[in-house]
Amino acid sequence: MAERLGFIGLGIMGFPMAAHLLQHHPVTVYNRSVEKAERLAAKGANLASSPRQVAEASDIIFVMVSDDQALESVMEGDDGVISVMGPDQIIVDHSTVSVRLTEVLGARVAEKGAQWCDAPVTGGDVGAKNATLTIMVGSDPESYRRIEPYLTLMGKFVLRVGPTGKGQALKVVSNLVSALNLMAAAEGIRLGLQAGLSLDALEAVMTHGSAQSFEVTKIADRVRRHDFSPGFSVANRLKDLDLALALADSLGFSAPLGASAQTLFAAHKALGFQADDESSYVLRWSQRHD
Repeated sequence: MAERLGFIGLGIMGFPMAAHLLQHHPVTVYNRSVEKAERLAAKGANLASSPRQVAEASDIIFVMVSDDQALESVMEGDDGVISVMGPDQIIVDHSTVSVRLTEVLGARVAEKGAQWCDAPVTGGDVGAKNATLTIMVGSDPESYRRIEPYLTLMGKFVLRVGPTGKGQALKVVSNLVSALNLMAAAEGIRLGLQAGLSLDALEAVMTHGSAQSFEVTKIADRVRRHDFSPGFSVANRLKDLDLALALADSLGFSAPLGASAQTLFAAHKALGFQADDESSYVLRWSQRHD
């Protein structure tokens, strides 16, 4: 018997992810702003008016929301998912949230005989649109077997990395590294431009040498197109840096580079770049980027 699927949170990442599922399976969807849910309903999705309704109609509930507060808002309360959960249901949380909240909600769901799988993703809006995301999963083995076929419809590389909570732990570590890479790429490119080097030369050499990274390519592309519309916003990047530092603090781990990045990104956000793409960090030296 086919699993009944639900999806909560249809933002920049969630909408294309849910759309990929919908190409192969019926999906019940909910979004706080109903317009996005209606767009999927026009493609054949079942429209729910609350997270609770998604849970009532689904065996597996996928969630992609912005932060801890948003996750709690769709899980808790009379209209929340947890209020109606029962045995054998699974929540698959694709959001990037704290390990602490994941463990708390996972324990609450387990009390009802259900399972919590944290399955944060990396690959950005492009990966979500192209179904090439990397998905790291914290779950028990049996739940992973049930959800893996659906995850492969949204991602290119899917891996169970340990029990519940370990997916989020790996995601915040991965995002800490990518933030540091992005900031290093921005600083290097701006220094090179200031030294009179062309953007083409900087990109060509750095993408074929030891400085190569996805972030070098991303920064160069955004500078070249003068396009800092959000794929992954400054606010979201700062949130993830906060999560990484909170994890480090809980473990008594010193993360000086992470702490510096957190301070610098907070200053960048305060300059009015909150809603711009994280690549706008390259503008911190000046507004000139040609």
